[in-house]
Amino acid sequence: MGKMEKKNPVRIFMVGIGLSIASVFCDAQSPKRVLFLGNSVWDYEGGVHQPFLGFCDAAGLEFRAISQMRSRENAHGVEFLDYGRIPLNLPEVAGDEEILSIVRTGDYDYVIVEARRSGYLLPAWADLPKDRGSHIPFDRNLEALGKIHRTIVESGAQTVLYVHPGLHTLERYRLPVAQIYAQLHSGLEEMEIGGSRHEVILVPASFLWGDAVKKYGVEGWYANPGHGNALARFASGCMLYTYLTGRDPRENDFRALPQNWDTRAESPAAVVSEEDAEWIKRQVWLYYSTGRN
Repeated sequence: MGKMEKKNPVRIFMVGIGLSIASVFCDAQSPKRVLFLGNSVWDYEGGVHQPFLGFCDAAGLEFRAISQMRSRENAHGVEFLDYGRIPLNLPEVAGDEEILSIVRTGDYDYVIVEARRSGYLLPAWADLPKDRGSHIPFDRNLEALGKIHRTIVESGAQTVLYVHPGLHTLERYRLPVAQIYAQLHSGLEEMEIGGSRHEVILVPASFLWGDAVKKYGVEGWYANPGHGNALARFASGCMLYTYLTGRDPRENDFRALPQNWDTRAESPAAVVSEEDAEWIKRQVWLYYSTGRN
C-alpha cells in the first residue's frame, strides 16, 4: 500500500483562500438569473419581480429577474394569453417549443413555474363555479409539468414550484389544492433525469396568503379576485427571496412596495409599515425554517 502524502496545512489554507476569492469574483461577474414563467401572477401592476430583487439587492446579492412576456424590459415574446390564460400544467402549453426554447437558451439558475387554476387540478366532482375549466387528471398535470422540469434540469437550472394562492372566492379549497401541489412536487422530484433525481424548491405562497387574509381581510390583501395588492406582492417577493437564497428575511431591512409599471422611475416608492413588514418576514421565515410544504 502506498504511503499517504503528508498534507501541508499552509498550502491547504492558501488554496482555500484562492478558491474563496475566485468564488467571490465569479459571483460578482455572474448574477443569478431567474426566469419567471407565467403572466399576471408575476407581472400584475408592477409584479413580484420588484420586491424579490429589492430583497436581493438589500442583502448584497446580484440577481436578474426575467419574464417570458412580450411587454416590459425583460420581454422574450411569449404570451400565455395566446393560450387563453392556460397555465403550464396543460400539455399543449408545457410542450410548446417556443416556451421550452426560452428555458434552454437563457442560461438561468432558477426557473419558477406554477400550476394554477384550481379547476384544472381539483377532481371533476368538486363543487366549483361553472366556469372552472375542464378537469385534467393528476397524471396529465404531472406529465405536463414534468416536461418543463426535465427541460429546466437539462438546461442546468433548478425548478422552483410556486404554490399559486388562487382566487379568494375559492378559499375553502386552499388546502386541497396545496395537497395536490405537494403531490406534484413529490412526482417531479421522483423523476430521473440524466440518471439522477433533482431537488425542486416548493414555495408555499398559498399558505402565506391564507394567513394574511385572516389578518388583513380580503380587501386588505387582494386587488381583485385573482390578484394580490401591493402588500401581497411584496410578501410573495419576500418569500421567493427566502426560498431561493436561504436567507432570513427578518435580517433584511427592505420595505419598498412594488410600483405600477406606469409610475415614473424617479417617483419615491411607498413602503410597508414596520409592523406589517415584521409580520410578513416572520411568517415567511416560519414556513421556511419549519419546512412546511
